[in-house]
Amino acid sequence: MNPFVRAAAIAVSLTVATGSEAQVTLRVIDTAPNDVLNVRELPTTDSRIVGVIPPDGRGIVPSGERNGNWVFVRYRKVEGWVSSRFVYPEAPPVRRGRNLDEGNAAGTPAE
Repeated sequence: MNPFVRAAAIAVSLTVATGSEAQVTLRVIDTAPNDVLNVRELPTTDSRIVGVIPPDGRGIVPSGERNGNWVFVRYRKVEGWVSSRFVYPEAPPVRRGRNLDEGNAAGTPAE
């Protein structure tokens, strides 16, 4: 994937959702099946590894904080920095349409 397109997609994903919108999460990409994505204490490859995310990891929550090509994230019980090269926004869930009758907020048929 084009690095510019990837950076733009991640920047959009880090925008905080408001109201009834779902929070955008990230997934791991470009990581071999027998490898992991390292979560680091500081945004550098020399920093201590505080956790790992599996190659099929999903539901990674970005904090919105960035430092160069690094993104601060939370995954399960670990928080830290990951390279933005290895994460990409997950597709948001598809919402189903429905008729919200003004007097029928509970979802029961209108009379």
